[in-house]
Amino acid sequence: MSVVTEYIEKLNDGEKAALTHLRQLVYEVVPDAEDAFSYGVPIYRYKGKYLIGFASNKHFMSIYPGPEGIAVLKDELGDHIRSKATITFTPDQPIADSTIKTLIAFCKDTIDQKNKS
Repeated sequence: MSVVTEYIEKLNDGEKAALTHLRQLVYEVVPDAEDAFSYGVPIYRYKGKYLIGFASNKHFMSIYPGPEGIAVLKDELGDHIRSKATITFTPDQPIADSTIKTLIAFCKDTIDQKNKS
Protein backbone atom coordinates (compact mmCIF):
# COMPACT_ATOMS: atom_id res chain seq x y z
CA MET A 1 0.00 0.00 0.00
CA SER A 2 1.40 3.41 -0.94
CA VAL A 3 1.90 6.21 1.58
CA VAL A 4 -0.80 8.21 -0.20
CA THR A 5 -3.29 5.34 0.14
CA GLU A 6 -2.40 5.03 3.84
CA TYR A 7 -2.94 8.78 4.30
CA ILE A 8 -6.36 8.71 2.61
CA GLU A 9 -7.50 5.60 4.51
CA LYS A 10 -7.11 7.44 7.84
CA LEU A 11 -9.58 10.21 6.88
CA ASN A 12 -13.30 10.46 7.60
CA ASP A 13 -15.68 9.27 4.88
CA GLY A 14 -16.31 12.68 3.27
CA GLU A 15 -12.62 13.57 3.12
CA LYS A 16 -11.70 10.08 1.96
CA ALA A 17 -14.20 10.26 -0.90
CA ALA A 18 -13.11 13.75 -1.94
CA LEU A 19 -9.38 13.00 -1.93
CA THR A 20 -9.86 9.62 -3.60
CA HIS A 21 -11.77 11.43 -6.34
CA LEU A 22 -9.02 14.04 -6.63
CA ARG A 23 -6.49 11.23 -6.93
CA GLN A 24 -8.54 9.68 -9.75
CA LEU A 25 -8.56 13.01 -11.58
CA VAL A 26 -4.77 13.23 -11.31
CA TYR A 27 -4.43 9.78 -12.90
CA GLU A 28 -6.97 10.62 -15.63
CA VAL A 29 -4.93 13.63 -16.70
CA VAL A 30 -1.45 12.22 -15.97
CA PRO A 31 -1.64 8.41 -16.03
CA ASP A 32 2.05 8.06 -15.25
CA ALA A 33 1.98 10.33 -12.18
CA GLU A 34 3.72 8.80 -9.18
CA ASP A 35 2.56 8.83 -5.56
CA ALA A 36 4.94 10.43 -3.10
CA PHE A 37 4.92 12.17 0.25
CA SER A 38 6.63 15.48 0.97
CA TYR A 39 6.44 17.95 3.84
CA GLY A 40 3.85 15.71 5.49
CA VAL A 41 1.36 15.69 2.61
CA PRO A 42 0.59 13.44 -0.36
CA ILE A 43 1.99 14.71 -3.63
CA TYR A 44 2.30 13.51 -7.18
CA ARG A 45 5.43 13.59 -9.27
CA TYR A 46 5.63 13.60 -13.03
CA LYS A 47 8.93 12.94 -14.77
CA GLY A 48 10.56 13.19 -11.35
CA LYS A 49 9.19 16.71 -10.74
CA TYR A 50 6.53 17.97 -8.33
CA LEU A 51 3.17 17.95 -10.11
CA ILE A 52 0.56 18.69 -7.45
CA GLY A 53 -0.17 17.94 -3.81
CA PHE A 54 -3.17 17.75 -1.53
CA ALA A 55 -4.02 17.45 2.16
CA SER A 56 -6.84 17.26 4.62
CA ASN A 57 -6.92 19.90 7.34
CA LYS A 58 -9.22 20.44 10.31
CA HIS A 59 -11.88 22.48 8.48
CA PHE A 60 -11.12 21.98 4.78
CA MET A 61 -9.01 20.14 2.24
CA SER A 62 -6.24 21.75 0.23
CA ILE A 63 -4.74 21.39 -3.22
CA TYR A 64 -1.21 22.67 -3.76
CA PRO A 65 -0.62 23.38 -7.47
CA GLY A 66 1.88 26.19 -6.96
CA PRO A 67 1.30 29.87 -7.62
CA GLU A 68 1.43 29.65 -11.43
CA GLY A 69 -1.55 27.29 -11.60
CA ILE A 70 -3.61 29.44 -9.28
CA ALA A 71 -2.78 32.59 -11.25
CA VAL A 72 -3.96 30.99 -14.50
CA LEU A 73 -7.30 29.84 -13.03
CA LYS A 74 -7.95 32.56 -10.45
CA ASP A 75 -11.29 33.57 -12.00
CA GLU A 76 -12.59 30.01 -11.94
CA LEU A 77 -11.29 29.30 -8.44
CA GLY A 78 -12.72 32.42 -6.80
CA ASP A 79 -13.30 31.91 -3.07
CA HIS A 80 -11.39 28.60 -3.11
CA ILE A 81 -8.06 30.46 -3.23
CA ARG A 82 -6.52 30.47 0.25
CA SER A 83 -3.05 31.78 -0.56
CA LYS A 84 -0.82 32.29 -3.58
CA ALA A 85 -0.09 28.53 -3.67
CA THR A 86 -3.08 26.89 -1.94
CA ILE A 87 -6.64 26.13 -3.00
CA THR A 88 -9.15 24.97 -0.39
CA PHE A 89 -12.45 23.15 -0.63
CA THR A 90 -14.85 21.02 1.39
CA PRO A 91 -17.06 18.10 0.38
CA ASP A 92 -19.98 20.57 0.56
CA GLN A 93 -18.15 23.18 -1.56
CA PRO A 94 -16.17 21.19 -4.12
CA ILE A 95 -14.22 22.52 -7.07
CA ALA A 96 -15.52 21.54 -10.49
CA ASP A 97 -13.80 18.50 -11.98
CA SER A 98 -13.16 20.42 -15.18
CA THR A 99 -11.30 23.12 -13.24
CA ILE A 100 -9.19 20.57 -11.37
CA LYS A 101 -8.36 18.74 -14.61
CA THR A 102 -7.36 22.01 -16.25
CA LEU A 103 -5.16 22.79 -13.26
CA ILE A 104 -3.47 19.38 -13.35
CA ALA A 105 -2.96 19.65 -17.12
CA PHE A 106 -1.40 23.10 -16.68
CA CYS A 107 1.03 21.72 -14.07
CA LYS A 108 1.92 18.81 -16.39
CA ASP A 109 2.43 21.13 -19.36
CA THR A 110 4.67 23.37 -17.26
CA ILE A 111 6.90 20.40 -16.47
CA ASP A 112 6.91 19.32 -20.11
CA GLN A 113 7.93 22.82 -21.22
CA LYS A 114 10.75 23.00 -18.69
CA ASN A 115 12.02 19.60 -19.83
CA LYS A 116 12.26 20.88 -23.42
CA SER A 117 14.59 23.68 -22.37
